[in-house]
Amino acid sequence: MAQMRDTGSGSLHPLRAHHTFGRQDQVDSKLELGSVSRIHAVIEWNGDAWMLRDLSRNGTWLDGAKLEPNQPYSISAGQLISFGSPRQTPWVVADIAPPQDMLIDTRSGASKSLGRFHFFPNEEQPEQAFYYRVEDGLWYLDEIASGECCSIGHGDSFSCGESIWRLFLVGSYAATEQVNLTPPLFADYQFCFSTSLDEEHSQLTLRRGSETVNLGERIHHYMLLHLARCRAEDAAAGLAEADQGWVETSQLSKDLGVEDSHINIQIFRARKQLSDSLPSLIGADQLIERRRGLLRFGGQQFQVQRGDAITHSMSAD
Repeated sequence: MAQMRDTGSGSLHPLRAHHTFGRQDQVDSKLELGSVSRIHAVIEWNGDAWMLRDLSRNGTWLDGAKLEPNQPYSISAGQLISFGSPRQTPWVVADIAPPQDMLIDTRSGASKSLGRFHFFPNEEQPEQAFYYRVEDGLWYLDEIASGECCSIGHGDSFSCGESIWRLFLVGSYAATEQVNLTPPLFADYQFCFSTSLDEEHSQLTLRRGSETVNLGERIHHYMLLHLARCRAEDAAAGLAEADQGWVETSQLSKDLGVEDSHINIQIFRARKQLSDSLPSLIGADQLIERRRGLLRFGGQQFQVQRGDAITHSMSAD
């Protein structure tokens, strides 16, 4: 993670892809100096290197040399930058790694690189799910036990145990970001469940045209399989699509022999696996639908195979 250090205060400032310095409140790093302009300078990532530009009236100095206004200068680790005067306490270029979205522990200073989906405090005993929605480009924090959810933006913080995590987003940097112009949709995939005759082992494979995604064997696959069966049986009984497959959480807990709280954990683990396997998938949160204490499997294309026999199936047609 690219960083600048204020040698006066010792504070570290992670760099966004377009990182501004100056006196006004809206800049990324605020400088409380009379000789500094409202927007004084910018450091930008061009896809290969970090470039410094002076935007001020009083000037910016790199290793003691004054910069030409609005001209880009490549910077390296260890170089010193002075804003407003060469006599001002300089900032040092501490790291020149490419820009990276991070979660930063405000107490310890530790950082965590962002994937699409994270559990806190850990994967084994998750209490919160922090994840990215491709649909709206926002990050969300879910309380697993209560189901409460809120969006988290750049600079926002949330607490978990002894840690307070702050979200640091570098912004848009198309030069390093690969954009999928035709992202896959949740509804495009067929969910193929396979379980042993004794139903002790359940596997899941996703199919879309010639594409196959093997999700292997997981405990939460049996929960999805069970809910898919319920939906198929309701469809076979003639229920309308809107009424198919709804199961009370308490009944699902009895059916699976687990506590209600563990149902929520399995749901989020299933969503995490789906997001990790298909990072650009649109609609990953449709995997499980909820309403007033009820839930159901959200897929409409699936088949359930027990042993060698296909016992349940549905198609989008």
